Amino acid sequence: MKKNEAIKSVIVLTVICAVVGLMLAGVNELTAPIIAENQSKGEFDSFYKVMPDAEGFEEVPLTGLPETVKAVYKDTGGKGYVVLLSTRSQYTGTSDMGITVGIGTDGKIVGITLTSYTESKDFGREEYPQTYIGKDSALSGVDLVGGVTYSSTAFRNAVSDAFVALISNGLVAEGQKSDEQLIDELKTVALPGCANNLGNAILTQIEVSGSYIKEAYEANNGCGYVYVLDVGGTPLVCGVGAFGDAVCYALDGTDVTNDAAYADAINEAVAANAKKSDEAADANIKLISRYADAGDDATITAISPKGIFNTVTGAFEITADGIKSYGFVSVVFGYRNQPMKMVYILDENGAIVAFRNAGELILDSEHYNGYTLDESAYKAGFEGLTAETFDESVTLISGATITSDAVATATRDVFAAFEALVTGEGE
Repeated sequence: MKKNEAIKSVIVLTVICAVVGLMLAGVNELTAPIIAENQSKGEFDSFYKVMPDAEGFEEVPLTGLPETVKAVYKDTGGKGYVVLLSTRSQYTGTSDMGITVGIGTDGKIVGITLTSYTESKDFGREEYPQTYIGKDSALSGVDLVGGVTYSSTAFRNAVSDAFVALISNGLVAEGQKSDEQLIDELKTVALPGCANNLGNAILTQIEVSGSYIKEAYEANNGCGYVYVLDVGGTPLVCGVGAFGDAVCYALDGTDVTNDAAYADAINEAVAANAKKSDEAADANIKLISRYADAGDDATITAISPKGIFNTVTGAFEITADGIKSYGFVSVVFGYRNQPMKMVYILDENGAIVAFRNAGELILDSEHYNGYTLDESAYKAGFEGLTAETFDESVTLISGATITSDAVATATRDVFAAFEALVTGEGE
């Protein structure tokens, strides 16, 4: 009797387990897709934030991606693409800025968000990205944020790289830039010396009258001028360097400097501020004489290396005791886009005899103290260097990256100006 009861109990327990198992299997069948979807949304949280109506995501293997582009995913429902970006803010340079951007198949941004940002200066991590919504690769109307130029520039450049990745792989079409955008981009092409370390033109608009000149800008570091010209309805961008040479571009980037059809307009641009350039050269002679360690009998003569549109604002031949040397003044943009004036003395072989800074080498030093610098030893490290032996490591100032980059730019530009002289491209 007891044996039969035990058998019956086992049978009942088995039936109960089977029923429960079937019930659990049914529940699992119903909930598994929901769980999987929730897990997917957790994994791709920022993806759904920028493209909330997406069905799902799968990575798209692409080649030739810009360094800032870490991965590209497509919506399995065909609504567009999500691009993961990572870039340095270029202000403190201590951390990466993470960005997720959603771009529809029509080539327009449908969503964008910052996934990481640790800079002390906030450019509006919620508001600023929203100004990109609806923009195509032209990014027309997207501005940088005043006072937070480094971070907002890094953000904009990274978003532009996202478009480069998609356009170069034939996934979306390229947007059309306005004439204003093309003009702005050509300013640093026509006058490279007016760009800061982020590649932004640092110019001040000035009043200049002329038959062809429609807009005129002076570089804040004195390296020259940029003019927007109009010749029979054709807009041009003309750069005039500190030594009076000019280069001119059509909006499609074509160099039209030697096109006879634009000669009168270019000549007008060259003449527009010639007097002011001569006055700047006279001021630089006084500066060179102070740092050249030349005697009273030395002669300092202004010379003009040809084809120089960089940060070099003055070039001089120095003759003392029958020995010839060359002096150069370069003005670069440092911390907060403040002009930094550098003076170089080179011997006849192009080796640096002396390097000096006219003013503070570390700008706004009272606001930070993270840098390490023995200024005398730092300057001495340049002596004897030539274009062939120059290594940017000599310009490095620990804790002062922007200053280091500025000095490296100045040094490269001075060597380029000297090369223009010795190859017969000067007068």
